[in-house]
Amino acid sequence: MNQPSHSTVTLLFLAAAVTLTAPQALQGQSLTLAAAAESALGSHPTVQSAAAHVNAADETLAAARAARIPSLGATVNLTRFQEPMVVAPFHSFDPVNPPGFDRTLLQGQVGVAYTVFDAGARSARIEGAGAIAEATRLGSEATEMVLIEQVASTYVGVLSARAVLDAATRLVAAVDAEGARAQRHFDAGTAAEVAVLRASAALQDARAQLATAEARVGLAERSLARVMGVPADVVTGRDLADVAVTGADAAISIAGSPILRQAGRVVEASEAVLAEQRAGRLPKLDMKAGIADFATLTGDHVTEWQAGLQMTLPFFTGGTRRAAIRRAQAGVVAARSDMAATELALLSAVDVAETAVTETQGRALALEAAVAQWTEVARIEALALDAGSGLQSDLLRAQAGLYQSRSGHARARYDNVLARVSMARTRGTLDMNWLNEVLEIRP
Repeated sequence: MNQPSHSTVTLLFLAAAVTLTAPQALQGQSLTLAAAAESALGSHPTVQSAAAHVNAADETLAAARAARIPSLGATVNLTRFQEPMVVAPFHSFDPVNPPGFDRTLLQGQVGVAYTVFDAGARSARIEGAGAIAEATRLGSEATEMVLIEQVASTYVGVLSARAVLDAATRLVAAVDAEGARAQRHFDAGTAAEVAVLRASAALQDARAQLATAEARVGLAERSLARVMGVPADVVTGRDLADVAVTGADAAISIAGSPILRQAGRVVEASEAVLAEQRAGRLPKLDMKAGIADFATLTGDHVTEWQAGLQMTLPFFTGGTRRAAIRRAQAGVVAARSDMAATELALLSAVDVAETAVTETQGRALALEAAVAQWTEVARIEALALDAGSGLQSDLLRAQAGLYQSRSGHARARYDNVLARVSMARTRGTLDMNWLNEVLEIRP
């Protein structure tokens, strides 16, 4: 009995997980990054397609391994001749009991066949099928990692967009309060009309920032719902648990990357194809045995056993065999070159991710300090303006600077999370365990 593959079991488990997660999502509970990733892994078509390809590759391997077992089959032929034909094989002539003749002959055979020697071609086919099956399985792992990274990007995108929206909302409130203050002083005759106009212009700019932030929040929420495979209203306006990096994970080389390992399995498969083609230059020995029955529609059955060996050795194929070997040799060179190119691309991606981690960490720390400083500057400018010794333009500039630093800090912090996720995916360590161990979930 065939056992379900690892990918099939994983897919069924994740489908069950998303079945349990969806009702919870409708109850308005806080959504976590891990729950979003599980939902996507259980429903996204790329994962389902990858699992199907793994199953197909496993069946191809099973078919290749079946060649190690002798084949058993039966054939039945019914033939109508123009002139009467001998019913049974004419092995020897017996004048007393001559063979029968009939225009309609019925022939059946049950036989077993087995390839005794094929110079390793069968083993090479099995080895190649196994390498392709493993490469397909590694490709499925890579697909899951890419999807987890996509979920993290859209999830963090919602958090970042909402943080920018919060900063824009605060900016509108602060500028609106300044506009109200300027209007009161203008009505009292203690401020010029330009102060009201300046505050009104700043308010319109702040509202424009708010409108942009609101639109981006809506887009980010719909994108997250789409990749999770759930209706948009499951995510829209719903609380999302915040995420942060708990610390540096252990430095791991790209040797564990499923993409690089997949390229290695493709090299092994191409080498197996070359070995199979080279085996065609040597003889092939097949064994056949069976029981044959010769008869007519009215009877006259004659049954005999048959057994034999057959050796096949093509002496001339018009260059077909040589071309097949050269094609397989080119396939090996191409696979090895692709593996080298994949390794270079992964090394470059790790370098980019590590640089992004360092850059976003520094940017987040600097902007965190900038938020504190702009907050203090805005507070001082507001006090100075109330005391009559400050300038409105300085206060508005401080409020705008505070908005920019708040939104920039949120983007930098979440960009750092995404850089860490990207680095984990490139190194081949990104999975659900990594999300739970490296990222901190904040309610």
